[in-house]
Amino acid sequence: MRAAVLAATRELVAERGPDGFSVRDIAARADVNHALVHRHFGTKADVLSEMLTLEGEALVGDLADSGLPTSGVAAAEVVEGLLTVLAGRPTYWRALLNAVVETPEVAVPGTAPTTELFAGLWADRESERAGDTALAGLTVLGWLIFGDYMADTTGADPADLRRLVAEQVSALVGQLAD
Repeated sequence: MRAAVLAATRELVAERGPDGFSVRDIAARADVNHALVHRHFGTKADVLSEMLTLEGEALVGDLADSGLPTSGVAAAEVVEGLLTVLAGRPTYWRALLNAVVETPEVAVPGTAPTTELFAGLWADRESERAGDTALAGLTVLGWLIFGDYMADTTGADPADLRRLVAEQVSALVGQLAD
């Protein structure tokens, strides 16, 4: 029941944003009684928070299990592998986008595994390089959310686009390491 409710919540947030549905909608999508949602989760905000936290943790687990090489390959190859793993959860990224746009406090650094993940990718950053860190993260998130759309509308090959994004992000990360 919990898994069905969390999956329904993720789908609804991705489709409608966090304000576009009710606990009754979650229950209907999960095929459970809405009182059970309240009993097991509390409020809609509680369900949303738990869903984002668990999805972020799952994404971090995907990265840990990916076997991405960390040495002996070019930085762009590592970043491209990272992009491939991150792209495996498109519904999560749409849900996160909708949640952040409508409820910015869900993305406060340190409040979700995904924000920890992006903060941790460039943990050794210096404060004067914060713009480069933000640009690298923005590039990754922009590609995750709009990459397919941009490839479709421009006619670009999605694999080529992912490679170009990886090169740009690895160049920014390289600047941070300098």
